[in-house]
Amino acid sequence: MARAFSREDEERLRQLHADGVSRNDIARQMEWSVGTITNHATRLGLSFDRSATRAATDARQVDLRDRRQRIEIQLYDLAERNIRRAQERYLLTGFDQLGALVAETIPQPPARETKDFTLAASSALTTAVKLAQVDGGDAGREQAAGFLQGLSDAMATAARELGGDDADEYGS
Repeated sequence: MARAFSREDEERLRQLHADGVSRNDIARQMEWSVGTITNHATRLGLSFDRSATRAATDARQVDLRDRRQRIEIQLYDLAERNIRRAQERYLLTGFDQLGALVAETIPQPPARETKDFTLAASSALTTAVKLAQVDGGDAGREQAAGFLQGLSDAMATAARELGGDDADEYGS
């Protein structure tokens, strides 16, 4: 036997609507279909105005764009730090035969660490560019692709020069 929409249902619908609950949430809470809630809301003169939803959605998109841009800046900073680390003096640590800690500063990181810094920088840049593409459209993608290709070529050359014969093993 089909369930009827009662006066109690009407009152609850009015109250939830007055509380600003969305049509879909009202349907879930009252365990009726969205269509049923829409039909009864219309009959009761209740409207689910979408302008407030649109404004909230637009505000959320602006907030997300701002977050992506902040993260993009952090990724560029991370890339720069890793590039600097690949070129700076490096503290090499280890243990001698007796188990004592030994540390020595060398002019630049060993090849493997240089490659790791280079790959970390490349990864951060790639991710930053992808974030920029979300807001940049096709023109942003083309510009980013050109920038990345040039950077990739330069980093591969640097890795080969700094890393010796096994540079290609790490994609350089």
